[in-house]
Amino acid sequence: ITHHLPPSSPITLPILGFPSLSLAIYPNATTQQPLADRAVRHAVETLSVSYFDVAPEYGDGIAQSRLGPALRPYRSRVFLAAKTMYRTAIDAEIDLNHTLDALTTEYLDLYQFHSLSAMDEVDAILAPGGAMETFRKAKSDGRIRAIGFSAHDEKVAVRMIRTGWVDTCMFPINFAAYHYGKVGQKVLEAASDHGVGVIALKSGAKGRLTNATGTPVTVPPKGRFRHIPEWKREEMIRFPVMTSKDHPTEWYEPEEDEKYLMKLVVWSLNQRGVTAVLPPGDLGIFETVARGVLRKCGCFTVVNGV
Repeated sequence: ITHHLPPSSPITLPILGFPSLSLAIYPNATTQQPLADRAVRHAVETLSVSYFDVAPEYGDGIAQSRLGPALRPYRSRVFLAAKTMYRTAIDAEIDLNHTLDALTTEYLDLYQFHSLSAMDEVDAILAPGGAMETFRKAKSDGRIRAIGFSAHDEKVAVRMIRTGWVDTCMFPINFAAYHYGKVGQKVLEAASDHGVGVIALKSGAKGRLTNATGTPVTVPPKGRFRHIPEWKREEMIRFPVMTSKDHPTEWYEPEEDEKYLMKLVVWSLNQRGVTAVLPPGDLGIFETVARGVLRKCGCFTVVNGV
C-alpha cells in the first residue's frame, strides 16, 4: 500500500519502512555482512517490505555500508531513503556522494535533512551556499527524486514545510505525545495544508528512557567520527542521550506487547497526513509490526495519506 508524494507526484511511498539503523549492530563486513543480507532478504521476500530508510550517522557509516550490498538484488523494487546532517551545499554534496557509493546506487528515492533541531540550522540550509542548493540540484539532475527532512521540534518542522521545497517531513507522531503533550498536531496541520507527506517516528514508543532502562551514550574524542559532523558530536556532549538497555538501537522505550504495539502503530498511520511509519529499530519488534501490517492490511486501506 502506497501514498503519493504529494498527491500529484508520480512518486509513491510504501506505508511501512525498514529501520536500517538495526544494521548498525553488524560492524564487521567480513563476518557480519551475511547477517545483514539475511535481514534485508527476509524483509523483502517474506514480509513484503519495500521502503528502506538509512543515514550515515547510524553506526557512523556502518548501517549504510551493510545496507548497500544487502539491497543490491532488490534495488529496482524498493523505495530507498537516506539523510545528511551537513547543512552547507559543499558538505552536503560530499555526503550525498559518499552515501550513493555506500548504497551502490545511482539515485535515492528520498534524501532528507537529518535531525533538524534549531532555527539556525534551517537558516543555514536555506541561505546562499546552504544545503538546499545541493538538494535541489540533485533533484534536478536525477540523483534524488524527492526532498525531505526529519525533526523533533514543531516550529522547525512547520517552517521547513512552509518553504514549499520539501516533499516529506519525518516527525514523532505518537499517541501519548500527541494527546498529553500536544506534540505533532501543528506539524500534521501544516503538512496537510502544504501537501507534504508525514513519516511517523516513534509510533511504537511506550515512554522515555530512565536511568533504570537506558545506557548513556559514550561520545568519542574530536576527529574520531567519520560520518557525523563535529557540531553534532558537541551537541551530544551538551545534551547527553541514552539508548535502551534491552534494545540498544533505540533512544526511547519501545512497546513490546504485540497487542498494544499494533494499536500504537495503527493509530499513527490513521492520523490525517501520515503517509508512512518507521517502526522501532529493533529487528524483533520490526518483525512484529511488519507481520501485523500483513495480517491487518484491510485496516490500512483507509489511512488518510496526503
